[in-house]
Amino acid sequence: MSETSRNPDGEEPSVLENEFEPPSDRTEFPDFRGPVAPLEGHETVDHFGLIYETQAERLAAVVPYIAQGLERGERCMYIRADSSREAVLEALRNDGIDVDAALESGQLSVHPAAETYLDGGAFDVDEGYDRLERAKEAAHAEYEGFRVTAEETWLVDDEHAQEAFMSCEAHVNDLVDGEESMALCQYDRTELPPDVIEDVIRTHPYLIYDGTVCQNVFYTPPEEYFGPDRPARENERKLRTLVDRTDAEAALETEEWAQRQLYAIAADPHRSFEEKIDDLLAFGREVFDLEIGGMARVDPAADYYRIEAISGSPDGLEAGTEIPLSDTYCREVVQNGPTDTVPMPTELSTVTGELPESKVRRSDDVQAYLGTCVPIEGDLDRTFFFTSSDPSDGAFSDRERTFLRLMGQWVKYEFEQRRHERLLRDLYETIADPQASFGEKVEGLLELGSERFGLDIGYFTQTDDDETFEIIAAVGDHDEIRAGVRDTLRDTYCEKLLASPGPISVTDAAEVGWTDDRAYERFGLDAYFATTVHAGGEEYGTLCFASESPRDRTYSDSERTFLDLMGQWLGYELEQRRRVRYLQESYEITSDPALSFDEKLERLLELGRERFGLEMGGLNHLPSWDGAFRLEKGVGLDVASDEELGTDPGAGCFCRRTIASDEPVDTTDARESGWTRDEIYREFGLTSYLGTKVSTGSSPYGTLWFGSTDPRDRPFTDDERTFVELIGQWIGYEIERRKHRRSQEKLYEITADSDLSFDEKAERLLDLGREQFDLDMGFLLEKEGDAFRVVKTEGTDLEEGSARLSANPGNYCKQTITVETPVGVEDVEAVGWDDDPLHREYGLGCYLGTRVTDGDGVYGSVCFSDSSAQDRDFTDADYAFLDLIGQWLSYELERDERERRLERSNDRLEESNKRLEQFAYAASHDLQEPLRMVSSYLQLLESRYEDALDEEGTEFLGFAVDGADRMREMIGALLQYSRVETQGDPLEPVDLEDVFEGVREDLRVQIEEADAEITVGSLPRVRGDASQLRQVFQNLLSNAITYSGDEPPRIRVRAEKRGRKRAIAVEDDGIGIPPDEQDRIFDIFDRLHSREEYDGTGIGLALCERIVERHGGEIWVDSEPGEGATFSFTLRQPRSSESGESSA
Repeated sequence: MSETSRNPDGEEPSVLENEFEPPSDRTEFPDFRGPVAPLEGHETVDHFGLIYETQAERLAAVVPYIAQGLERGERCMYIRADSSREAVLEALRNDGIDVDAALESGQLSVHPAAETYLDGGAFDVDEGYDRLERAKEAAHAEYEGFRVTAEETWLVDDEHAQEAFMSCEAHVNDLVDGEESMALCQYDRTELPPDVIEDVIRTHPYLIYDGTVCQNVFYTPPEEYFGPDRPARENERKLRTLVDRTDAEAALETEEWAQRQLYAIAADPHRSFEEKIDDLLAFGREVFDLEIGGMARVDPAADYYRIEAISGSPDGLEAGTEIPLSDTYCREVVQNGPTDTVPMPTELSTVTGELPESKVRRSDDVQAYLGTCVPIEGDLDRTFFFTSSDPSDGAFSDRERTFLRLMGQWVKYEFEQRRHERLLRDLYETIADPQASFGEKVEGLLELGSERFGLDIGYFTQTDDDETFEIIAAVGDHDEIRAGVRDTLRDTYCEKLLASPGPISVTDAAEVGWTDDRAYERFGLDAYFATTVHAGGEEYGTLCFASESPRDRTYSDSERTFLDLMGQWLGYELEQRRRVRYLQESYEITSDPALSFDEKLERLLELGRERFGLEMGGLNHLPSWDGAFRLEKGVGLDVASDEELGTDPGAGCFCRRTIASDEPVDTTDARESGWTRDEIYREFGLTSYLGTKVSTGSSPYGTLWFGSTDPRDRPFTDDERTFVELIGQWIGYEIERRKHRRSQEKLYEITADSDLSFDEKAERLLDLGREQFDLDMGFLLEKEGDAFRVVKTEGTDLEEGSARLSANPGNYCKQTITVETPVGVEDVEAVGWDDDPLHREYGLGCYLGTRVTDGDGVYGSVCFSDSSAQDRDFTDADYAFLDLIGQWLSYELERDERERRLERSNDRLEESNKRLEQFAYAASHDLQEPLRMVSSYLQLLESRYEDALDEEGTEFLGFAVDGADRMREMIGALLQYSRVETQGDPLEPVDLEDVFEGVREDLRVQIEEADAEITVGSLPRVRGDASQLRQVFQNLLSNAITYSGDEPPRIRVRAEKRGRKRAIAVEDDGIGIPPDEQDRIFDIFDRLHSREEYDGTGIGLALCERIVERHGGEIWVDSEPGEGATFSFTLRQPRSSESGESSA
């Protein structure tokens, strides 16, 4: 046997499953190899011989044979030989047959061979036949038919019985032929001798072997096979079989060659449709041995005939030729009425005597014609034909006619496929046009559908719950069907459509009895093709095409598909538009800065009720997992906010199921979902429900839900579940953001409170962190060697300042201080920290900490912990908030260190100032006194001995006096420089314009002598020491005049706002300062010019810098040699408490 008949498990497939058809259908076996039809002399497929080699193979045929008989109400008789009764019944039970019922009713019976074939001890042909005939007649009287199957292994080793039983087969054929009867004989090839199997093959018209039902070409009627003329008949049969087989093989070979050629033409990707038609016609002429082939476009109603393609050498005929259809032989093949299939071709020839007369003279030359009609959906039909002038070319075979029909079917398919593709392209271009509005697309869709279906009216409606409809768009000319019409659904075609379980397709209203209907009286539509449009699973309206005249053909499957595609696109587009609208509205609500969170939440709940068509909605909060939900906000239900909703934490549906799921949860009918036991259903009657979990960070907060006391008439869509999920995500984000903002505000209040000490702030920050992170313990730790000293702690009994904590390397704080970002561990056991001393001693089950630094590097860490592991992940917001705490502590510790350093620096500065004061005192007393004595004696010498000195002596005396004067000036300037900080007046509001005018008056003589021009802009009020600022202006103006160069000084003084300070600029056009010298000019006693060039002490600009620094400002110069210089300095504006006047 062929192994291909076995399944992968080695068992035989049930090859006869569903294949033993009732007698009226027994001519077809679609699942088996080879044609199986009644043989000559047999009216039905009725007598089978099963040749098997294994029990699995036998049962694969016998069990479905019996099963189908029982299913069809036939009486089934099983004759067993080797098999026991229990084995037979068990095999039938394993196939799902109710064996006990069949036995009890008498429809099934199992008999041993000893009680049938061998009743009496030996096989008797007549007795065996009579027994089967009586069983058949009894079965026909009570049942739909009769079928018998028998195990024939009782024939083994009994040659007499074998020969007698084989001769009995003639009687069995007579018994079951033409009757509602069937016989299946079972032969074991491994037990019975080959000559018996040979007799089986010869005497059974149908064989089952190797998974195949075979029409037996070796079959010989038993009366012939066992008759006296058997040898002669056998010789004739074998010879005829050889001839028939040779003819069949030749025909089959020709047919296969023709089909391969046809496929090669049709599948050629390089040939156009028109070229393929030409090739097909040329090939047909060769196959049919006819001279001319052609394809014509025809319309019987208009007697229209136009040649579209022609092959051969027809006289006077070419593509484009038009003649009356009635003058052609093609009129004989054109169908009188519409049809969807290509009919069997028509043969007209002088050979058959069926060649009609033709009005066309050249048709006298046509002696043979073979053609068929090709009906084209949505277009005029075609004829596909071949002709010849040779009368001997007639008498076409069935294979030739079938082959021409096959060619016509391909032509039909190609025409309709091309049209279908064009319409699909038009459909896509219509709906995908980015420049077209939705209304324009709908109108284009209606026009395309009207063309596709050949119906001149198309319209799209929206139906409402109040049994009304509105025509959204319409094409065609009809008084009652226009865009904008709104009316009741009663007595309309749409009413019929909505009451129908699917689309409606009517070609003639009269045929379906609509002409007496009020809708027909009102609209007069004879043809109607329409479908319901659904958006998001909800009925939206109808898409309809119609005509006031009947349609001449039925609606094809492709037309139904095209209508369905248009309806699907409308539903999708409507749902998309609705989805976008609701998303836009939700965005407008959530982004409105004028609305509070509660107002936004209420509007979102109202929007959700409208979106889902449910009567109520709410936000529930679950404070603790083993507690009850509390309603925070609700609309459409009579429940007060903060009321408990359900108290059973261990079970339940609705919100209990929702908060435990990462996906939205819904039910359209709680009664069908088994939710009626839930307390929410019992108390509130909530029947339909859609909810989603609301989380803050990674922690469940509660649920957002919508529901109704009535069941929902449609399932919730993915878009609806996505929408409720988006709203829930925004609510969770907003709650988390508000919580985080409140925590940040508390953090700011704590850190900005000037009345709190660092220790008090640290304590409050630890409490705030414990609340924010929902952890019991908080620590501020300072690193000391391998341990950490507890500086501050909340939520523990550890002693601050002395307690020390130790951890293994890489764990807890020892890991925290090595990285710059916070460290979070939700479950210390999961990361292997459970053997750490901190875990063993204090039971720290989770950890969240960050590094704290001071001015000298790592200080320690601030961290939070709990005795149990966390059931949620630490969020980015948690890490960010902890980082803020760590940053503030680091800043405060660094600031404290800076203040300590500043105090030490101030101490040194005070000491320096004291020494400077002592120097100043010495300069004003101890240095001045000898200098005055020198000056006095020099003046005395000059007055007494002036006449005694010669010119050189007088010059030397002048040098001494001048040096003493310069020494006095330098000591005075140095004294003034040293007393800027200690001898200055308090800083207070000063009007710089008054100060500058005083300076201008002091320098009036110098200004006039130098012919200086000074331009002054508006000067502001500042906070300063008027006398010192007067010194700054005096030094800067004096320098600008002194270093003006050869031209008269031109000086400009202006002021501008720079942040919270005021910048004053004194600009001149003098000699300028080289860039590499600009840093030196503010050094004390550092001069850029010799005294011979310019007079001065070299301390003026240093004094200006010291005064400006005392005022909290800075001074700088911008200059280029030869282009002047601009000296700028900044001063603070007065405090608002010091002066009610605004500064310029």
